[in-house]
Amino acid sequence: MKNYASKVIILLGDINMSLKRKDLEVLFLLKNGPKTMDQIFLEIGMSERNLRYIIENINFYLKKFLNKEIKKTKKKLSITLSDEEVDSFFDDVYKGHYVLSQEERVEYIFLMFLFLKDINLNFIVKNLEITRSTLKKDIDVLNIKLEKYDLKLEAIKNKFSIIGNEKKYRHLKTLKILEITNENSYEKKWIDKQALMKDLKLSEKFKIKECIDEIEAMFKVSFTKEFKNLIFLFLVVSFERISECKIIDRKANYKFLIETPYYEIVSLKLRDYIPESLKYELVHLTEYFISGGVKENIKEVKECVEKFVDGLIKKIKSNILWEIDYVELRERLINYLIPAIYRLRNNFSLGNLGEKCDLYKIIEHYCLEENNLPEKLRENEIYHITQEILFEIEKEKNKIISLKKLLLIIEKNCEIVDRDALTRDLLNQYEKLLKNDL
Repeated sequence: MKNYASKVIILLGDINMSLKRKDLEVLFLLKNGPKTMDQIFLEIGMSERNLRYIIENINFYLKKFLNKEIKKTKKKLSITLSDEEVDSFFDDVYKGHYVLSQEERVEYIFLMFLFLKDINLNFIVKNLEITRSTLKKDIDVLNIKLEKYDLKLEAIKNKFSIIGNEKKYRHLKTLKILEITNENSYEKKWIDKQALMKDLKLSEKFKIKECIDEIEAMFKVSFTKEFKNLIFLFLVVSFERISECKIIDRKANYKFLIETPYYEIVSLKLRDYIPESLKYELVHLTEYFISGGVKENIKEVKECVEKFVDGLIKKIKSNILWEIDYVELRERLINYLIPAIYRLRNNFSLGNLGEKCDLYKIIEHYCLEENNLPEKLRENEIYHITQEILFEIEKEKNKIISLKKLLLIIEKNCEIVDRDALTRDLLNQYEKLLKNDL
């Protein structure tokens, strides 16, 4: 096995006295301006006794490295630090005076399994300076974290690898690369980026960037800088996995995508990396490239989406009491779903969803039953649609209605109306929603 000992990602030294994540959170909070004790309690959550201990601990290292300290005046804590001083301080702390929390250890272990080859337990124990029992607990936590992505750790002869849903594996690795390369916060300075991504050799992959530019030109679209960066990283990860014989071999809307002119372009431009026989791989990437800039409403997709949305609106009308602006809602949902079919942005939305309310469940049930879309919608897409509808409902609830116009509607539809009594009742119960324009 390669010797990675000289490229330790977490650098731990003498920890008889050390800082932890909570300590650095307090310092970073104070770096942004003076704070009262109560403000710190509210934002970070800790007892007064713990905060006093943390301040003493931080001050020890501030004096040691910067000859500065946190000051307390009129119940406010403050310190003046430049960005350069902050960077210097965190660099010094991470070199030998920092203890990882379990959350950080789990993240570290995950990154090692994700980026380094032939990782075994002895290597992790040695680099993290933890016991086997602690490592076992951390791996259990990591497996729970991986479960929601249909992934898990597999051990063969004491060497671990992440297995499971191949597409989600690639998404996670791409997101981690993006997170690490964009990370400017003190929180992740304990990661040695060069050691982690040495094997990826991103700086040497300029030919992949040229392919992206050529595909952009042949698609006759304009990719954003953010999209180009994301698709570049995803391609690097995909090519690496394909070279390891980790292949995607299914795609629900395969027949539709392979008949588009975009598939031919992607196949042509990526032929040096992906054999033409791996059509499912090429179809996946075609879908992702389409999501980056194709604005035209491809006829077949537009028709499918319109049928889906019209059926959904019919379903919603029978389940909610409010008469919302369905014309505007229909347009927004169609504009969202046409590119959503091509999933790149949605696939990379791996955050937690909000509460799955009753309306979500109604939409979810409709999505499971209907057959207009080439692929079933995912949770995050159903959640997005739910939020769009809830937004319209809330907007309708808060709409100011003309009292004069409302009375005219009521009088038109009723034979006998006591206008004065009705006006009083309406104003008493719905004053905030009515514009008294009589």
